[in-house]
Amino acid sequence: MTAAAALAAGGLALPLAAPASAATAKADDFNGDGYKDLVVATPRAKVNGQTEAGQVTVLYGSSSGVSTSRSALLSQNVAGVPGTAEAYDRFGASYATGDLDGDGYTDLAVGVSGEDTTAPEIGIVQILWGGSTGLANGGLTVYGASGVSSAYQYGSGLAVGDFDGDGHDQLAVTGYAGVSVFDDNFTRAAAPARTELSTGSGEVNRGTGSIVSGDFDGDGADELAVSGTRDIDDDEPSGVWLGYYAGGADGMTLTEDPASVPLDVASARAAGDLDKDGYDDLVTTGQGDSGAGTIAVHYGGTGGIPGTTRSQLIDQDTTGVPGVNESGDAFGSGVSIGDVDGDGYPDAAVGAQLERVGTLQWAGAVWLLKGSAFGLTGSGAQSFTQNTAGVPGVAESSDRLGYAVRLQDLNGDGRADLTAAAPGEDVFDDNVHQADGADWVLRGSASGLTTSGAVSFSEKAFGLTYRGKSFGSVLGG
Repeated sequence: MTAAAALAAGGLALPLAAPASAATAKADDFNGDGYKDLVVATPRAKVNGQTEAGQVTVLYGSSSGVSTSRSALLSQNVAGVPGTAEAYDRFGASYATGDLDGDGYTDLAVGVSGEDTTAPEIGIVQILWGGSTGLANGGLTVYGASGVSSAYQYGSGLAVGDFDGDGHDQLAVTGYAGVSVFDDNFTRAAAPARTELSTGSGEVNRGTGSIVSGDFDGDGADELAVSGTRDIDDDEPSGVWLGYYAGGADGMTLTEDPASVPLDVASARAAGDLDKDGYDDLVTTGQGDSGAGTIAVHYGGTGGIPGTTRSQLIDQDTTGVPGVNESGDAFGSGVSIGDVDGDGYPDAAVGAQLERVGTLQWAGAVWLLKGSAFGLTGSGAQSFTQNTAGVPGVAESSDRLGYAVRLQDLNGDGRADLTAAAPGEDVFDDNVHQADGADWVLRGSASGLTTSGAVSFSEKAFGLTYRGKSFGSVLGG
């Protein structure tokens, strides 16, 4: 069977370079060939006639970056993936990557938040094992703990980190209203023990909408930042809370609503060492003025909780950042951190999915903000839309470019490349808005992101014909 035929059939066949030893495998490198791989998920995808069963597409990296010809389609109807694709399972509602079984290959944890188990929409997590042939080594299904708050819509959010500081990756999972963390060393037959984390005030049921991991205090153990709705039992749920969980060998300790992270910019989005001082920094977002959107950088340090020493706000009115704050732009709808220009300082990609492009409402845009010894800065910032020269396609109303973004070095040149999702992109019929969805990849360079060699792809590239399902709308988390 040819690679194209295998893709059309939903199979796992793919051309692979000779794998590196497991010991030299990079993060996000499922097949151990030394190149990071890209995952784009479509939780609303129709699979074998099942509405919103969900599908994940893996594009394997190489010296020339990613190509739709080196890829695999994964769903619960693919051999080796546990379960069966069913309506509204939403396989791919979230995902995270890490070496969960300690064999040197990156594994893929996939949230299936709508899976029916003991009750409707209980949710599960499925771990697909990496190896020399990529993600073609079977998988393990993990269920939420019975009777706890995190079990409903289990797998809504995922993060991987070394939370006890012993050098092994661990998995953290959120449900609709709770957080759990697994111990080290999954096996291909069983999950290790897990701990359900408190979300604070006993009389208030906290929602858990986003989750980010990073070593913010430099102690060698990762921490968790979890945010969501302040009280989901309220008749009109509103407001955001933030839980900061300090890691360590003795377990995780919660600080609820830390004062260093103002609640109007408390939605946890990304982590990375933006000023290269040895401490990860936490990026959160908020609505800003009239929904224009803003990001906040809370710098890590010996003080523990990010922002204790210093924080900053960045939006489109920040000096050097292209554009102007406008009501409803949603600047910060997607955030990712990676070193795009190879100068050793991680940069931040920021999406504004509702940005107006000319007269086109909700066309969307993406920015690159540079890291430096002083932290994230507007100096040298770049912005891109589908109307930027060299970017494939044309901006259209409701495309929502920047809904999600991800920075990874996909071609091994030491510079992170940008993947940006536009879930509202029309693919099959320009005359009828279908929200079919597509993704764009822009390469990193010494001067930042470049449109040279930029590519875009949609479900069409994989022989898929479902419409209105927002292909590739999930790029992590």
